Amino acid sequence: MRNSILSVSLLAMFFVFTSCSSDDDSSSSNNNDCLVCELELFGQSTSTEYCDNGDGTVTVNGEGTEDLEGVSFSDFISAQEEFLGATCN
Repeated sequence: MRNSILSVSLLAMFFVFTSCSSDDDSSSSNNNDCLVCELELFGQSTSTEYCDNGDGTVTVNGEGTEDLEGVSFSDFISAQEEFLGATCN
């Protein structure tokens, strides 16, 4: 159980790091592919919107831009679903 919590925590930390640059613009996500992921973690339900910027980065609902580090948007979303148990629509 402890290893599972540690693994999930480490994976979650991977997705928390954000990349900031001067071209970050919350209005730029209007024309992008976006998915909303529902996740329950430690009894807390959260909803997060991920928008593909088309340049290897993802805008996370108000969290800024996250660098996908070479991973495709669909693989990023699949990891949210598979490893964190999120449901993305």
